[in-house]
Amino acid sequence: MASNLARISPSNGNIIALDRIRPGLSGRASGDRNLCHDLCPDFSKGSAPRKAKESRKKELTPALIDDLRAGKLDDSKTGALSIEVLSSGKKRWLYRRRIAGRGDIVKLSLGLYPAYSIADAREWANGLNLQMDAGIDPRETSRQELRLATMTVERAHELCMEAVREGRSSRAKRSNKPRTVADKQDICRRDIAPKLGRKIIYDVTETDLIKLVEAKGKTARVRANRLAAELKVFFGWTASLRGLEVGLELDPSRRLGDLRFPETPRSRRLALQEIAWFLEALVGEERDYQRGMLLWLLTAARLAEECEAHSDELSDGIWTIPASRTKNSLEHRIALGSWGWSLMQTDCDWVFPAPKLDGPRSRNCWYRARSRVRERMSSSPAGRSSALRRTIFDGPAAPIRSGSRSISKRPRRCSTTSRRGFG
Repeated sequence: MASNLARISPSNGNIIALDRIRPGLSGRASGDRNLCHDLCPDFSKGSAPRKAKESRKKELTPALIDDLRAGKLDDSKTGALSIEVLSSGKKRWLYRRRIAGRGDIVKLSLGLYPAYSIADAREWANGLNLQMDAGIDPRETSRQELRLATMTVERAHELCMEAVREGRSSRAKRSNKPRTVADKQDICRRDIAPKLGRKIIYDVTETDLIKLVEAKGKTARVRANRLAAELKVFFGWTASLRGLEVGLELDPSRRLGDLRFPETPRSRRLALQEIAWFLEALVGEERDYQRGMLLWLLTAARLAEECEAHSDELSDGIWTIPASRTKNSLEHRIALGSWGWSLMQTDCDWVFPAPKLDGPRSRNCWYRARSRVRERMSSSPAGRSSALRRTIFDGPAAPIRSGSRSISKRPRRCSTTSRRGFG
């Protein structure tokens, strides 16, 4: 070695004794005068090596957490779990990890220590790690769990009504008429919400629905059938692909069609004496109510069609009810005759204007007037306006209905009307 170095540098003064720069071998060196202190520090003289940075990742214990005064500690036993000291001095559990294969960093907090123990925090973090390993974002899972925990029957029905208005509730993708939407909301408000409105929809069973329909059937069989039909439509939507916003897996209403109460056909007609009682009962009402109820008798129109009639619908003795206001969505043309035409005359935009507002009289006003007439007709065994409508078409009131036939593109079967008038 020395001869090789000598050949490289013929000056002996430039030859470095290699054995002198090996740390820890001071016995073989005659001293450190030939050491190059700038390039070769002498570690043999007790100079301590630089201390490695203290690790903040330890297996957490209650004592270790109690001694923590600032910053945070990572748990070496459970990956991504740590505990930090807040500015208030309280200590909070944290979870921080990158989603496998996606690069997104998930940051979540569990709660405060010691409300959540070390075991609780590790169990929580291990569950999150399982989701992360599968590439699942636990934040999305939490949002889904929150949605499931807050999806009540009332909330689901609101979503269903939005779909109904937008035409997304049926396979035909056809928007529903405002009247249909109003009827559905009325059934929910009157019959469904009081019993099931606050219940989580995923907890509703077939037994719950059967009890609801049977209870209604004890007092109102027709309304019970309407309720069962609406429940089938509503729960069927929530369990279909159209109702993924709710995502019901099983439809508890699928057998409700078997639960149907018998309905009595409405074939009764008013006798001439009952018509006389009806006319006598009108004497105590205001002029507009007298006009309107006489028109019921003359035209066989439904209450909603009549009370919201507009003067623009009248022309040359014909009252044309637009399709948007009829039950079967078809335009109806009614020849009024001289008496009916005189009763429909008005100086306002509406045939029956509200006394204080710009618009027609509300249906509630007509319902109250109808109730007053029924009270005056208490000696009569019946007073349904649907019976009035059947009387118009099938007798015996032929002298009264002269010149008042309905000219409809599609003949209406008045005997099927069930929700209008004096009922």
